[in-house]
Formats: sequence, structure tokens, C-alpha cells
Amino acid sequence: MQFVLLYYYDPAVAGPTKEELLDWLAFDAAVRKAGVFVHEASFHAVSRARTVRVRGGVTSSEKGGATGSPVLAGYYIVNVADAEAAEVWAAMIPTARYGAVEVRPIVEYDA
Repeated sequence: MQFVLLYYYDPAVAGPTKEELLDWLAFDAAVRKAGVFVHEASFHAVSRARTVRVRGGVTSSEKGGATGSPVLAGYYIVNVADAEAAEVWAAMIPTARYGAVEVRPIVEYDA
């Protein structure tokens, strides 16, 4: 089963540090070596986002992302046996130490 591991943190409280880079490199190497890696991406700051809305058929766009905390910082997609296995990988994501990692199953459609 595929799961997305969405990692969040509140930049007003804590955030990634330079020292954390080695932890990220170790996590990335481990998930790939285990053969469960599917895809990953990290996001730039919310201030670099654009938010698009369609209301009454009219499209609007504004600078900045959806407001609120915590912010979505990135994700990993893993292919593992079950939710419990996905939770083990989620706990290894460095952001879990000061933020949160949400584990969500990915809908897989049979064609």
C-alpha cells in the first residue's frame, strides 16, 4: 500500500535547523535502501506560494499560501505493507521531533 507522510511544523515555535540536514540525509538514504521510497518533495516558504480560488465562476489569485499553523513543509510517499509500517517511517522524519507527520493512505484505483 502507498502512504503519504505529510510533515508539518509551526514556524512561530520551531523549525528545521542546519544541524538537522544530516538527519534528513540519513532518513532519505534509509527509506531508499529499504526499497519503500516512491517520491518526495519539500516546499518553499508559504510566502512564496500563490493561492487560487474560483467563486461563482470567477478565478482569483493572491500571493501567499493558505494561512494558519502549522504549515505543510513537504512529503514522502512510501510503499509499505500497512499503516503501522508507514507510522514507523513517519516517526523517523526529523520534523516529527518538533512538528507533526500525518500518515494518509493513497487511493489506488483499479483501471
